[in-house]
Amino acid sequence: MKESLFKHNLPFVLLLAGLAGLGCTSCSDDNDEPTNQMSTESERNAYFKYDASDVLVEEDTTFNVFDEIEKHIKATSGGNGEEEEAMHEYYTQMYDDLKAIVEHKADSICAVNPGNSLEAVIGQISEMGRVTITYTDLSADGTYKRMSTRVVYPTRFTFDINANNIILGCHYTITSNAECPTNMGFQSLVSDACLLGAEWATSNNNLVVMPDYEGFGASVSSTHPYLIREVQARQCLKALIVAMNWFTGTHGKEFNEGKVVVEGFSQGGAVAAATYRYWLEHLNDDWAQTLKTPILGAVCSDGPYDPLATLQYYCKNNILTMPVAPVLMLKGLCETDRECIKAGLEATDFFSKDFCNTDIFRRVNAKTYTTTQCEYALRDNPGSMTIIGETSVSASDAFNKETYEYFRNDKEPTDNPQLLKKLKVLKHCLEKNALTYGFDPSAGFDLKIPIMQFHVTPNFTFFHGKHDTVVPIDNLNGIKQKWSSSVYKLVTCPNIYDHGKLAAVFFLQLHDRYVQEMFKREWKPGTFSFVTADPVK
Repeated sequence: MKESLFKHNLPFVLLLAGLAGLGCTSCSDDNDEPTNQMSTESERNAYFKYDASDVLVEEDTTFNVFDEIEKHIKATSGGNGEEEEAMHEYYTQMYDDLKAIVEHKADSICAVNPGNSLEAVIGQISEMGRVTITYTDLSADGTYKRMSTRVVYPTRFTFDINANNIILGCHYTITSNAECPTNMGFQSLVSDACLLGAEWATSNNNLVVMPDYEGFGASVSSTHPYLIREVQARQCLKALIVAMNWFTGTHGKEFNEGKVVVEGFSQGGAVAAATYRYWLEHLNDDWAQTLKTPILGAVCSDGPYDPLATLQYYCKNNILTMPVAPVLMLKGLCETDRECIKAGLEATDFFSKDFCNTDIFRRVNAKTYTTTQCEYALRDNPGSMTIIGETSVSASDAFNKETYEYFRNDKEPTDNPQLLKKLKVLKHCLEKNALTYGFDPSAGFDLKIPIMQFHVTPNFTFFHGKHDTVVPIDNLNGIKQKWSSSVYKLVTCPNIYDHGKLAAVFFLQLHDRYVQEMFKREWKPGTFSFVTADPVK
């Protein structure tokens, strides 16, 4: 949910969705509960049907992954800051490791294809394709709009260098459209979606799919349905299906023996977990079986799997270290969740006048400011609020008194029945978007195909910092309380690191390990602790 490496407010992109909501209980006045869900299999089958005539390629380029890594090595060389030094070491190590992998692969190819130049084969292996695809998708408001996704893949097939497995990457929280995957070039540090996608594609022959969330990229004019789980889940799966079918149609490469891993950090962690949940709940639908590519699991780090627990944490601890997070959370709900819309909720109903007067809402709506720049609105015009550090603020200053007391200690306002009604709807809508709401994967799922039946045991990997104040570890409470420990691996970091530093630990030390253990079928459940003295080493 945050854009930082070593501070909680520096830009951070993730590469590489959504609640099925079975058994929802409505807070509406009648039984006609508005919903963002598709209730029948026929609706889902129609939605996920691929239409090649609807897909447009907006960008199609190639690049050499080593050239791009060298650019980053040069850009971070001689850096004086902790972030620059860490990233210089990371990219240097990445270059050496990837070179060894590629040279070994090239030696093997040349051994069985005499007469080929080793240098030429290395060049072929390290050349990547990068494509931006647009297509029509169902938006949160129920209308169809153009949306977009980025795909990175190995381009050369002379020696059967084939994209086999697929990584579906769900990106972190952004507020600027320039930060979405299809708009990001080789510009940022560890957050560079294309660079990491190219690394995986080169070393492991993966197809890497990175959807823009609704509200960014081709759908920038839409409201971003922040943490609306079912919407984000199905949209990410739609992007996956579009990317796979485009790749097959363009390169003739089927994925009948391939597998998918969904992954993400922060908001991306929540989206990845919800995407995997959606697939598990509907794996016997025709659309899922037509996909022929099972999802092996979800690798998730520091995600807001329980939006209600997150908001309650902010109020009970009276601190917002990322003030834009509750703005996005409540704005997304009030403007895209149909129960909230029916009840007439507006995000500004729940914030203080001083907070609303800071320009933060205008900056979020503009989609030209990063999260840090949005939060500078508090520093620039705080009113009577006390700003802690650069942009942090007390929850009691940010929310109005009634909202703060309601989520802090369940105290209901006695003199404002209209606001109380809105608070109850808001609480319900936050609760229903939790990963665990109406969903317990403990018993596994039966995949039924002609003649055979398979039992699918879910594989969720959760990494979380114990001292994360942006996405608190409270988000795991429901998972630990409601699910069997046989369906998840839980890794906690006891280091006193906040959200941004935990991102560095996850990406630089753990991410590839967790993704590859799923592809290699080496995943095992359990509860572990990961301690590090340095987020790079």
